[in-house]
Amino acid sequence: MKEKDLLVDFKKHQLVLYAEKNDEDIGPVQTGSYMARNYLDEFHYLMGNLEKSMYEKLQNGEISPIYLYMTLEELTVSELAARVQIPLRRVKKHLTPKHFANIHVYELKRYADVFNIPVANLFQIISTRQDSKWRMSFIDEEEMAKPATISQVETNNAFVVITKPELNKP
Repeated sequence: MKEKDLLVDFKKHQLVLYAEKNDEDIGPVQTGSYMARNYLDEFHYLMGNLEKSMYEKLQNGEISPIYLYMTLEELTVSELAARVQIPLRRVKKHLTPKHFANIHVYELKRYADVFNIPVANLFQIISTRQDSKWRMSFIDEEEMAKPATISQVETNNAFVVITKPELNKP
């Protein structure tokens, strides 16, 4: 492939590819990613909508936490069964709130290990600040001076609560 055929103007996601240069030598070419430029925003939008709808279904008691995490991790039921080493038939049952009630503690631990989360996260949705001031791993001094409490709110799903921090007004 020729160098001119690879050039994509997308500074956010750069790649180094090897192509035929103008002098007919093969060498590295720094370029943007065609896929990232054309499809990344759409992918994030669709995944955000999927995640939002899955959390709503979990809160309404339509699905179990196992189903939520399986979907977010993009696993099939067969893949999940193989990873947690639980029979496929039993994993299928755990996807519904009705049968999630009968799950064993050792099975919860296996699921949590596969999803790389603490077992407690199978029973709570942790809500964080999502405003324009919020940044990952950043709390300004004014924010740190304010007292905060952690509250839990019930959902329509008997097994799941929403856990969120709330700033107390001084």
